[in-house]
Amino acid sequence: MRLFVALQLSSTVGITLSNLVKSLQPYARLNWLNPENMYIPLKYVGKWPSEEVDTVVTRLNTIKLPETEKTLHVPIAGLGFSPNSHRPRVFWVGVENTPILRRLASLVDTTLQSLGIAPEVRPYTPHLTVASIGSETPLDDLFYAIEELPSREFGVLTPGHFSLFQSGVVDDEPMHRKVADFPLFKQVGGRQLYRKAGRSFRLAQ
Repeated sequence: MRLFVALQLSSTVGITLSNLVKSLQPYARLNWLNPENMYIPLKYVGKWPSEEVDTVVTRLNTIKLPETEKTLHVPIAGLGFSPNSHRPRVFWVGVENTPILRRLASLVDTTLQSLGIAPEVRPYTPHLTVASIGSETPLDDLFYAIEELPSREFGVLTPGHFSLFQSGVVDDEPMHRKVADFPLFKQVGGRQLYRKAGRSFRLAQ
C-alpha cells in the first residue's frame, strides 16, 4: 500500500472549491479533481507493508501541537500553475504556509524518520491540486475566467485533527481511503487518541 499524511478540508471550504471548479470547468478540458478528494498534504510516506501500518499509526499518535497553540487556522486563497503559467502541468489553489502549519509538517516528518522513512529535503510548500493539465491544452479562456473571478479567497480551514490515508487503484480508478484520524491537540479525560476510519474517496472523472 501507499500512505500519505494530510489535512482534510472542511465542508464549507469544500463547497466553496466545488463552486470554483464548476465555474471554471467550461473554460478548459483539464483533469479536474473532485473537491472531496482535495487535501493539504503534510507528508508522503510512499510504499509501506500493509501488515505494518499500525506502526505508522502508533508513531503519528504521539504528535501533538504545543499547548500554547489553541487552534490551527489555515487560510485558503490564491490560484496558480506549476511549474509556471507558460508550461503548466498542475492548476492549484493556494494554502497559506503559516508557522504552525509548517511546525505540524515538520513534526510529522521528524516523527516518521524513526521508522526509516526518508526526511523531506525541500522546504514545505502546501497547496491544493485542482486539476492536472495535459500538454498542448488551450488555456487562454481559463486565464480570462480566472481574471474575472470576484474573489480568490476560499475560506479558512480550522482542523481539529490530521489524518493518515492509503492511496491506490481500484477498478482502474485512483482511490484514497482514510486509515486513521489524530487530534492536533492534547485530549483530556482519557478519550481515545485516534479514530480509525474506512471511508473511501474516488477521484472525479
